[in-house]
Amino acid sequence: MRYLLGPFVRTALRSHVNRPRALFVKRSIASTTAQSDDIEAMLAEPSWSVKSLLNTDPQCLKSTITQKQLHHLLRLSALPLPKSQDEEAKMIKTLESQLHFVRAIQSVDTTGVRPLQSIRDETAEAEKENEITMESLKDAFAKEEIVPGKTRRIKRRTDVQIDTKGVEDWDALAQAPKKVGRYFVVDTGKD
Repeated sequence: MRYLLGPFVRTALRSHVNRPRALFVKRSIASTTAQSDDIEAMLAEPSWSVKSLLNTDPQCLKSTITQKQLHHLLRLSALPLPKSQDEEAKMIKTLESQLHFVRAIQSVDTTGVRPLQSIRDETAEAEKENEITMESLKDAFAKEEIVPGKTRRIKRRTDVQIDTKGVEDWDALAQAPKKVGRYFVVDTGKD
């Protein structure tokens, strides 16, 4: 909590902690449910393949990238220019393959699909765990104090014990298959 909120936000929140109205409104996640037979029918036949996305067939890949465009992209990327015509042809072929992949991804119909905002667990349990409540704010503010002075710096109180049980007392070597002293051994696969 300490690193997520700046001092001005903390001061504003401290003034609101004792107010009875709600500070944070929980965002509801609307989920669509499909029938299991619809899902089975949809998954019965693949709609795409990795091979189609990474198609390197010269007949399918039409060269739309010129030598001038390739050199311009290399200069913008601060990469060295190709040393030979073969290296240049290989770079153009790779770039065309990547553009084919991007075009295939862009052709997917995404109507009705909510955009991904962040990669996180959006289950009800995770929402409940990540919800900021008045009680959690009061607990967090109780562990801090404002240092008097011009800057009004916030510091963690030293008289309040922080519960680190289960966080700092775990044994990192307990699951290691091989260990030497206080270190675990990683096999390189070379004999």
